[in-house]
Amino acid sequence: GVFMDIYSNLVKAFNDLISRHPQVIDVWIFALLVVFLAFLFRLIRKFTSFKYKYSGKLLSNAERSFFLVLKQSLSEDDYEIFVKVRIADILTPVRTLMSRDWFAAFYKISSKHFDYVLCDKETLAVVAVIELDDSSHNLSKTRARDIFVEKACKTAGLKLIRFPCKSNYHLESIRDKVITSLNSPV
Repeated sequence: GVFMDIYSNLVKAFNDLISRHPQVIDVWIFALLVVFLAFLFRLIRKFTSFKYKYSGKLLSNAERSFFLVLKQSLSEDDYEIFVKVRIADILTPVRTLMSRDWFAAFYKISSKHFDYVLCDKETLAVVAVIELDDSSHNLSKTRARDIFVEKACKTAGLKLIRFPCKSNYHLESIRDKVITSLNSPV
């Protein structure tokens, strides 16, 4: 019938093309091989199990040291301190952004975290966020991240308190800086 005529015409056209241009078959074989390898690669990646290792601790020695001092300096106050909280769990892009822009804004915060989050002890409402700045904060990449986080906090009306990383801290000065920051406008 009609399908056999179409099929035989296609076969004839293909045979004519190959007889006049034999290199076309090489191109077809190469293209099919590339498609097959791409498919195989995606299939292998889909079923590959990634391996992970346990890092052993949540905080670096410097972060842990500051956390203990911060905790002790605010022990008389009504605050809870949480460590390494994802920024996207505290801030969210404004919904007035177009969908693509909202996802771009969310992506920028989704893999970053605040070093410490200060919350009201009863309600666990976020009162402020605290960043500990070690020597890496002098690097241009880290500095750009710091500027971005500062702007994000400012637009959200969230207090951001920064402390330089030191070998030792004075409890009273830590407490004074936190309380002063909490009592000042954003």
